[in-house]
Amino acid sequence: MTKEILVVDDLRLNFYTYEGVVEALDGVNLSLKKGETLGVVGETGCGKSVTGLSILNLIPPPGRIEGGKVLFNPKKKPVDLLVQKEAILRRVRGKYISMVFQDPRSALNPVYTAGDQIAEVLRHHRRKELIQRSLERINEEIEAGKAGFLTGYYKGIYQKMLKNPKALSLLILSKIPIVSRYKRMLNEEAKKEAINMLRIMRIPDPERVVDMYPHELSGGMAQRVVIAIALACNPEVLIADEPTTNLDVTIQLQILDLIKELKEKFSSSIIYVTHDMGVIAQMCDRVAVMYAGNVVELADLFEIFKKPLHPYTQALLESIPRPGKPFKSIEGTVPSLVNPPEGCRFNDRCPYAMEICRKEKPKLVEAKKEHFVQCFLYR
Repeated sequence: MTKEILVVDDLRLNFYTYEGVVEALDGVNLSLKKGETLGVVGETGCGKSVTGLSILNLIPPPGRIEGGKVLFNPKKKPVDLLVQKEAILRRVRGKYISMVFQDPRSALNPVYTAGDQIAEVLRHHRRKELIQRSLERINEEIEAGKAGFLTGYYKGIYQKMLKNPKALSLLILSKIPIVSRYKRMLNEEAKKEAINMLRIMRIPDPERVVDMYPHELSGGMAQRVVIAIALACNPEVLIADEPTTNLDVTIQLQILDLIKELKEKFSSSIIYVTHDMGVIAQMCDRVAVMYAGNVVELADLFEIFKKPLHPYTQALLESIPRPGKPFKSIEGTVPSLVNPPEGCRFNDRCPYAMEICRKEKPKLVEAKKEHFVQCFLYR
């Protein structure tokens, strides 16, 4: 059985607004297996994106995680990310779990170049590797007789950085204008790696693009830069939050193909968030269907498309336009999460709703092997 690398257990999230308490997530349960792509699909406002943000504990005010666990297990030792200090989370974000945000224009800082923003991640999580490369370059210059006046002194600084990167003496030296030039070599190595990441993303002329600002990039290029930032440290888990929403069809296909290739190259596990069932069919191994802050069905991709169990999943698949068949929409509207209905949140739109559906919330149960559903029809 494939090892689970990430488990979301009974995750609850509220937003405290002037209109009332928005119960955005009401006991979400998910699991991600090593090496798989898990698709999270549902209507707009069902809680897909905030689930991804909650995994990294990035919920902004007035949001508050009220309960549950997010267990991450990269080295056979479960870690609950929801109870960790910010310093530990900063080590996890980017290195072990990365996220590709929905809007690249919002994700990128407009006052820094694409190269600077990729290099920032590299300097934070791959600093030791960059220092070793800088030392190798210094040794080559010394052997070739091209060493400058301060090269030997810089070598000593880099050796000290390897042993104790947080030493007080290094902090003092970094404030002295002439001596602080030792950081140039480190920044040059980071820029080289940033160019290499842009080349992996199939961006033409990466040496030029690395010095460009976000407003100079097209939508597709900006999205590739965001993916490069997310994959710069070869993370164990990649959360892709609708990365092709604002792109045209041809660029969407290129980005999807790129993500699949990078998954094989970096051996990452992916949580792919989308509302497009066509993308789900193309990208995913398993599917979690969400509705109004709940995971209502979780199963293998072929099971979801061939034998969907939950009435919402069935209605979602029937609403896909097909040639020669009339369009069939889901009756009713998504309920307000400020005052959600009691019991099953889909009961007022469900053709099979029973009396118990309006009183009690069903549990996510295993109706078939590896096929979970949250519905009283499958008790």
